[in-house]
Amino acid sequence: MVSLVLTGATGFIGGNVLVSLVNAGLLDRVVCLVRAADISEAIARLRASAARCGLPHVQAERLSAANVIVGELGGEFCGADLARLRDASHVINCAAMASFSSNPQVLDINVRDTLRFASRFDGSAALQRFLHVSTAMACGTQCGGNVRESAFSQADAGHLVPYTQSKRDAEHLLRSNFPRLPLVVARPSIVVGHTVLGTLPSASIFWVMRVVHGARRFTARAMSRLDVVSGDDCARALMLLAVKPNLAFDLYHVSAGTEAPTIGKILIAMDEATGIHGRRYTICGERDFRKMAREVVGRENSASGRLIEHALRLYAGFAALDYTFDNHRLRDEIGFEPLPFTDYVSECVRTSRGVGIVEQMRWDFK
Repeated sequence: MVSLVLTGATGFIGGNVLVSLVNAGLLDRVVCLVRAADISEAIARLRASAARCGLPHVQAERLSAANVIVGELGGEFCGADLARLRDASHVINCAAMASFSSNPQVLDINVRDTLRFASRFDGSAALQRFLHVSTAMACGTQCGGNVRESAFSQADAGHLVPYTQSKRDAEHLLRSNFPRLPLVVARPSIVVGHTVLGTLPSASIFWVMRVVHGARRFTARAMSRLDVVSGDDCARALMLLAVKPNLAFDLYHVSAGTEAPTIGKILIAMDEATGIHGRRYTICGERDFRKMAREVVGRENSASGRLIEHALRLYAGFAALDYTFDNHRLRDEIGFEPLPFTDYVSECVRTSRGVGIVEQMRWDFK
């Protein structure tokens, strides 16, 4: 590997990928694309992200101007930075607008800007691997219980949020627009927390589990599975898919697969972590979400209550699918064995103490 360009390094998954690369001794070969006003701000943002994702501060301070290109996916680059991009032998594209909101930037960044960035490498003689991070839920809502690792058809598959549709569109257009790009697609399932740091790097999605745990009810069955992987396990898999010289496939799920825990087992693990053993879990209807939201924020905070109610409806849609994502390819390719969510949920509970649910929810609704 001559040099590796990483996008999204100030985000949750990308930040963990950066830590994995540094821990693998590749600091001098990594160049991160960072949005900032200038190089000083970019370095500061990069160091903060790496530290947040567990890199010791002494190591984080080693990140320098040599590890940074100031810019964004769809932006223009000066001649020197274009040359650095064109010299890259590997790319890991983690950058995305990872929001479940209807923000129009979701489509702009995840499709238009992603394609423009990929065009910088089209026809590159140096490039050996372009790893694009998608999402397993790009499959849509019309699949069976165990989703296979396969290319998507162009037919509309139904989507609960624009984010998953944007990731599906990006995959299709990358393959059709740039057939010479050495493209490998990784589709993480639900990425929640960190096996050591809990929710400190990101509280995305875990707040929903806190609401369900406190209410002891939701629309999904206790036996429904949640295909969850940690941010650090996901990052190590992405790093290995990027740098391994030869891969058997050009598409992989990064997921728990058939080992995914049930909602019931997650709640039991949260009971043990909190020391609170509430009433028995029951199935409720969506009409109960307003009451659940009020239990979290009170009647006075109606705006936050409406947002929680809306979010619960979205997540109820995902939970109703009861998907697991087949991960045999990744297990065979790199020996992928992610730590079960129930084994590190205690760290997510510990690091959530004293943090409001509304505050954590902001990770998902930018």
